[in-house]
Amino acid sequence: MKKRRLTLKDLKILTIILAVIILAAALFSCKTFGQKTSEENTENVAESTAAQEQQQSELSPTEINIWDSVNPKERIALMDSIEDFMGLNSAVIINSRHFRSDEELLDQFEAASLAGSGPEILLSRIEAAQRLAASSVIRPIESEIDYTSIVAGLNEISSFNGKKYVIPFRAMDFLMLFYNKELVSTVPGDFASLIEYCKEVNKPKEQIYGFLLNSKEPDWIIPFIGGYQDWIIDYNTNSITLNSQSTVKTLEFLVKIFNEDKIQPFDIEYEEINNSFKSGNTHMIINGNWAMDEYREAKLNFGVAKIPVVWEGFKNPTPMIDGIGFMLNTNYYGDKLEAAKKLIWYLMSEDVQSSWNLSTQTVSVLKNAVDSSQAKDNPILQAAMEQVKICRGKPKEDVIRVIRDAIRINFENVIKGNITPQEAVLKMQEDAIKLKSGNLKVE
Repeated sequence: MKKRRLTLKDLKILTIILAVIILAAALFSCKTFGQKTSEENTENVAESTAAQEQQQSELSPTEINIWDSVNPKERIALMDSIEDFMGLNSAVIINSRHFRSDEELLDQFEAASLAGSGPEILLSRIEAAQRLAASSVIRPIESEIDYTSIVAGLNEISSFNGKKYVIPFRAMDFLMLFYNKELVSTVPGDFASLIEYCKEVNKPKEQIYGFLLNSKEPDWIIPFIGGYQDWIIDYNTNSITLNSQSTVKTLEFLVKIFNEDKIQPFDIEYEEINNSFKSGNTHMIINGNWAMDEYREAKLNFGVAKIPVVWEGFKNPTPMIDGIGFMLNTNYYGDKLEAAKKLIWYLMSEDVQSSWNLSTQTVSVLKNAVDSSQAKDNPILQAAMEQVKICRGKPKEDVIRVIRDAIRINFENVIKGNITPQEAVLKMQEDAIKLKSGNLKVE
């Protein structure tokens, strides 16, 4: 077969086909490359955005709020401590708001938290935790703190339904023995010795007494019940426990000092006792830690000590104690919660607790504070801390109110001889229960 030779026309056609193939290949290659470039650009943008967001998060400080209703001296100390904290932690901004009363603070916090807002931290009376926990507006404190490091009296009133809801911060409002250092060289260690001291120095006609007890206010009587190894309430059940042998012994002791030994008059109240001590006519009294500033201003050379061991017993009386503490709003998590905890741990540190000891009318809640160099260099502070360690937590206001009333309306009848201590104890328990239920009213 004879082969056909390519003509010029055939060559032109082949050239055109080849050109079309090359052009198609080029277009396909550009499209594929374009798709790949677009995907890479998208990935790069996403990575860049994420990096910017992370950088922005790291640069933006976490802002938290704390509300309080503390007293003026404590308010100043709180503001100073917050300022110091922010100086050490630039990644946290703290806003504070002060309320003039506990009730106003709790009402506004509760409403705000129920609405999903409010501050991250609340600083208020420890008792407030029970109300707020019942409303589910504060979170339980889990492993954030070792409560065994906190003084027992505040630890025992920090629970609600078996869970901790408040971190005790400062101790306050507790009784202890005050003595005039120019008149008392050795403080009696027990009430047997104190009674003998009074018999030696008392000059009733000149209104000079070795010791005066404010028996008109039940808060001054209650510590002796603890000294006789019982107490006024079961904290787990909120049951009133005035019907005890310890209350009987307390009343017998009071009968002894007022009616038998007659080391002091019965009809004498707080202001008269306080003024007698400041004037130097009374050597020793029991008063609250709040009185220290008053005595310093009066230029009184005073000392403080634990209330002496009870008469015919071997334990010191246990005054009630109150305090303020931190609560955490249930609405916050993540960075805000961590920032809130970080502030609390700072305020709970030994350095901050020490600074508050000197600038406020409160005492550290840490058990080991009594062994600090600050306490050892300050006998009054150390003695106050020793007293704090054995205090009992003040019951809820509605409970302590009826206990006070039940003691008050029956105690005078004991001193007047109208009823025996044993009869009075039964009546106190009965009246307290009636008062609590609303079946008995007092004027």
